[in-house]
Amino acid sequence: MLKLNNRLVVLFLGCLSPGLQAEPVNALSCYLEPSADITVGTIAEGRLTRMLVDRADHVEKGQLLAELESGLEVAAIDTKSAQAAYANRRLDRIKDLSAARLITEQEVDDIRTEKSIANLELRERREQLKLKKIISPINGVIVERMVSEGDLVTGGEVVRIVSLDPLYVETVMPLELFGTLVKGDRYQVKLQHLKSVHEASVISVDSIIDAASSTFRVRLQLDNPEYRIPSGLKCELSR
Repeated sequence: MLKLNNRLVVLFLGCLSPGLQAEPVNALSCYLEPSADITVGTIAEGRLTRMLVDRADHVEKGQLLAELESGLEVAAIDTKSAQAAYANRRLDRIKDLSAARLITEQEVDDIRTEKSIANLELRERREQLKLKKIISPINGVIVERMVSEGDLVTGGEVVRIVSLDPLYVETVMPLELFGTLVKGDRYQVKLQHLKSVHEASVISVDSIIDAASSTFRVRLQLDNPEYRIPSGLKCELSR
């Protein structure tokens, strides 16, 4: 019976051991933010003919979001393609003449220059056509749409996208904790409202103390592959 009681005491003391319990971190502020918040726009002008996304849609990097009217650009590409093809054929035809010295070096140089200019102009028109397509630069969620199909766009913002995977845990720490948080350290993040706990790692620690408040900022990264955790939640940290 004595041995059993001793075992119970050991187990009880083990449960009270600080090493087995999460140690709260005295963060003055803790909340979740998107890891990226960008506005996607265009410098091109034209009527918006296709709007392929709306608020709350998930998008992937490289996905077509919207498209401006591009008939003139397509026609210009066709014209420049024909000119470039003609310049290429012309240069091929003079090769034998050049080898037989039946044409001057100046004429050969002129034709080569025409070919180069035609190909450069064709490349320029293709780049102009690309500006008519608005592409997502990141994986994320549409949180705002500034234009609709039929709108006349004269350059400017089209949609706003935020990246929710990963999320950033933004914290404000008191001066006495400076030096105790190191890049790469892992912490438990308890999310208010969701009543869930997740693991995050420190990715940056400010090297400058705010003199007015005697605080510094620490950022952690929290993986959120299925977007189950929304941005904007308050949180608590523990080791």
